[in-house]
Amino acid sequence: MRRRRLPVMRSVIVASILLVADGGLWAQSMTFSRVGVIDAAVDTVEIAAGHAYTASAKVLAGYDLTNPAMPKPTGRYTFPEEIWSFRMVGRTIYAGVNFFGLGVLDVSAPATPVLRSTFKTPGQAKVGAVVGTRAVVIDHMEGLVDVDLSNPAKAVGQGSFFLDGYARDVVAAGTLAYAVDSPSGLYVFDLSRPPPLAPIAAVQTGTALRLIEVTELPNGRRLAVLVGGGLLQIYDVSSPTEPAKLSTFRTPGGAQRIALQGALAYVADGKAGVQVIDLSKPSAPQVVGAFQTAAAARDVAVSGDLLLVATADEVLVLRTRATP
Repeated sequence: MRRRRLPVMRSVIVASILLVADGGLWAQSMTFSRVGVIDAAVDTVEIAAGHAYTASAKVLAGYDLTNPAMPKPTGRYTFPEEIWSFRMVGRTIYAGVNFFGLGVLDVSAPATPVLRSTFKTPGQAKVGAVVGTRAVVIDHMEGLVDVDLSNPAKAVGQGSFFLDGYARDVVAAGTLAYAVDSPSGLYVFDLSRPPPLAPIAAVQTGTALRLIEVTELPNGRRLAVLVGGGLLQIYDVSSPTEPAKLSTFRTPGGAQRIALQGALAYVADGKAGVQVIDLSKPSAPQVVGAFQTAAAARDVAVSGDLLLVATADEVLVLRTRATP
């Protein structure tokens, strides 16, 4: 039975918070305007090239956001098993599909997604990240699995690296891959080096991690934000061989997932809705906005001023505006 949605009382919420910056005190307001909705309960959401992509159970679905007020369904692809998570590079989706393994889906033609490649990992595939034609796949029990995709019709395994705990997530930035496991911590791999995989850095984080995202600040500083135990852990990974922890931040609802854009972290914060955290001073993160959702927020995706929020009932399409 479909759960009845509570009415949304306000379409615009403004959060105004006084922050301490290096130059002194300054005020910033962030406004959220609800402009549309995707009427589907999903687990994860991404946005790229004017399209939204969602995963729920075995189905990956696309939506055209040319008119954000009226998202238009495009194509769908049904995998044989549950989609744990997925990442996008250009018009290609790399999905972790449970015991099916890695699924590489071409969405260049949004109406007709095409499965270009697959690779069966030893256990449960959770998510994949890619640098060039080299993919690394989180396998729940095996760790990080190395896959050569130079011939999409025949993906070839290149070994794996066993993470000490339960492998959870991986993201790529440049030639580097950043992986987290529970309860061990953060690993950094240089994928410009030939196989076998070997970390160039490993850090014990002290928290059961679930997710990781990476962003680059306007000054060129690279940050990794780790999610686990309701906390955000912020690391400076500008020097990839020496990750340095800068701060820990607890959100009011217990952070579920995040999306990063520049110095801003958009947090799917469960029953607390969405929290927006300013990381421009990463040693002292600050909340700069909040949007209360009717149902618990599960995931977020951001592109420019467009913010997608996946809840237990629907995917909200919001516009954001920050005013100094």
